[in-house]
Amino acid sequence: MGRRSIVAGFALLACSALAPSAHAQKAVLDVPATKKWQHARTGLIVPQAPAGLPRTEILTLGQGELDIAVQFGDVNKTQATLYLFRPALMSVPVWFDRVETQILQRGAYGNPTPATAPTGFAPPGGTAPSALRRFYKPSKPPYAATGAAVLPLGEWLVVVRISSVEQDPAQLDATLSALIAGLGWPARAATVAEAPAAVPVQPCAAALAFDKKAKMQKPDMTAGLFGSLLAVVAADKSKETAKAGETAEARPPFCRDPASRQEQGVYRVESQEPDSYTIAIADAGRTVFVYRELALDPKKKPGFAVTLNTLDRAYSFPAFDRLPDPEKVMQAIAQTQPVSSVERGSKTISIRAR
Repeated sequence: MGRRSIVAGFALLACSALAPSAHAQKAVLDVPATKKWQHARTGLIVPQAPAGLPRTEILTLGQGELDIAVQFGDVNKTQATLYLFRPALMSVPVWFDRVETQILQRGAYGNPTPATAPTGFAPPGGTAPSALRRFYKPSKPPYAATGAAVLPLGEWLVVVRISSVEQDPAQLDATLSALIAGLGWPARAATVAEAPAAVPVQPCAAALAFDKKAKMQKPDMTAGLFGSLLAVVAADKSKETAKAGETAEARPPFCRDPASRQEQGVYRVESQEPDSYTIAIADAGRTVFVYRELALDPKKKPGFAVTLNTLDRAYSFPAFDRLPDPEKVMQAIAQTQPVSSVERGSKTISIRAR
């Protein structure tokens, strides 16, 4: 299953509980093949044929150009796809881990074996190895090599997937470098800190102990408001730390919980959040955050709040009484309406009428 099909499946699953406007619509951008295209929100320029690979299509998923896919090359020779999106969680290691999971489990590659170790490198215009890349050798034809790179661009990510039936991993690595260098990268603003070095995600030292008896509680408006308010605070803090010369990835690294699988990875910061976790959906930037509620009532033991984060909005759902496993969380999101939501970058919280 490819990235777009997984994302589409997630949209049907998670957005079935949301307002109609939350459903993502895919559209082809009308850009002449002879013209360069510039992404208005980041300034990234995509030329007609970087690395000699002709640009064939530009797709947008949803509104506001928050999720872009650009196709290059020829499926019978060498092809590449560039994904540009603003992730709910800004972490090169987490999304590289998700991209790698999709490659390793894609049937078209058989049982691909890594041809290289994950390699950190500096994006164009940068000095720190804040991006990650890796190449693989498929075990069956027609592909001779496949690989991927994940690069930070402010609060956005650039993901490049590339495969070839005629180039070996070393040759394809060189083609990827030429493609990345051939893009028009915007200059980093003086007020924006350079992303730190990216280190591949490692397995967690211990697995989370999910409670099989965990149940979603009745909707609580106060808790829902707090959930959306926390999303606003988190967004403000992210902007402040960037101006202060820090980034979200400067915190302790995420580890991968054994509950992870192809469709969704489970990540957490063991040293800081021993009973909280983030579900990263496929490899397309959407997340679900499960965390201990604030103790609003001293007579009541706090449960576990649930927030679905899309590329443009955070949705707060009723909390669970105990720590739920990821499958139970995703099922609940598909069957339950959110209590409140807030648009990314806004302080206006929307309350769902009941």
